[in-house]
Amino acid sequence: MLEGSRTGTGRELAPVTHRRLWISWGVALQAIGLGIPVTVALRRADRAGLVGNLTHYTVRLVWHEMLRSRADVALIVLGVVLFVAGGVVMARPFVRRRLTLFLAVPLAAGLGVFVLGVIAVLVAPLLAVAGSAGDAGDWESLLSGLSWPSRGKRRR
Repeated sequence: MLEGSRTGTGRELAPVTHRRLWISWGVALQAIGLGIPVTVALRRADRAGLVGNLTHYTVRLVWHEMLRSRADVALIVLGVVLFVAGGVVMARPFVRRRLTLFLAVPLAAGLGVFVLGVIAVLVAPLLAVAGSAGDAGDWESLLSGLSWPSRGKRRR
């Protein structure tokens, strides 16, 4: 054993032999963890009869109703826990220190869930606008405001 190595003290984890297996299980846990809150939200929206009309108020209503139901909150928490556990399982082949594996990786995975939630809240109104656009003429007017400004005169 090399001097300065902490392998014998139990602070470092032994290398794993089957990385693909760890990564596959981690991705599966994360997919299940993300799928649970999405399913709960879609089920809540379907019960309200608002599947076709996704608006800002619909998103607010779904979240308020979900947060009032203890079963829905428990399912959301379960989804987050599974996502974080999947992050730990997926990171295990690449992380040698226990502190990193059990502190830094779960914090990063929890932050990842938060960022994905923020992205979902920001994308939902865009989908609502796109869904209400309907025909091609409305799509053109919607996308005309999203085009990049030209740097010169266009050729016709």
